[in-house]
Amino acid sequence: MKFLFDWNGTIADDAARACFATNAALDALGAPRIASADFDRKFILPMDEMFLRLGVSGDDLATAASHWNKAMASRNAPIRGGAATFLRTLHAAGEYCAVISAAGKQYLRDELEYFGLTDCFDEVLTGATDKVTALEGLRQEGQALYFGDTEYDIASAVASGCIAVGVLSGYCPEDRLRAAGARHIITDYEGMDGVSARTLFGSYVTP
Repeated sequence: MKFLFDWNGTIADDAARACFATNAALDALGAPRIASADFDRKFILPMDEMFLRLGVSGDDLATAASHWNKAMASRNAPIRGGAATFLRTLHAAGEYCAVISAAGKQYLRDELEYFGLTDCFDEVLTGATDKVTALEGLRQEGQALYFGDTEYDIASAVASGCIAVGVLSGYCPEDRLRAAGARHIITDYEGMDGVSARTLFGSYVTP
């Protein structure tokens, strides 16, 4: 079984940072800010679609993404409870682990180094605007779990043939994760290792 992860919200516990970054991009482009209480309803992926809905013009989408990535890199955020131990346990057991994220390459590389998790992943795919294709390529033959915290993550996992595990993070409410096809919902990784993950999610795994 392969263990595949989104990063922001799924491993990094950073919804507050993402709200800050979103407003930094909106401020730079003169668009109305969003309230933190509305963030989980207004944050959607792909981010281009979110910025369009928030009043950014199509010509400014690349600029918005640049401001967002710069703001995200300007401050640190914690990772989810138990995530570091879970990932290191998987790595020590020889399990295949990968990150598939729309985040920028340098930003994510810095995050992995900051948390000491660089060696825990066999592959890190950044700038993944088409997660279905990316997940299909990593899943190939065999079974895979994809941990994600937005409905886009979950829908991409389902479409690619992965088992979708929804992570409650502040980016997306539980009802939207379930509606997108999440087969299981978690809030953190406390006490989890490869064996317990297989026990929790194994009943959903199909060839």
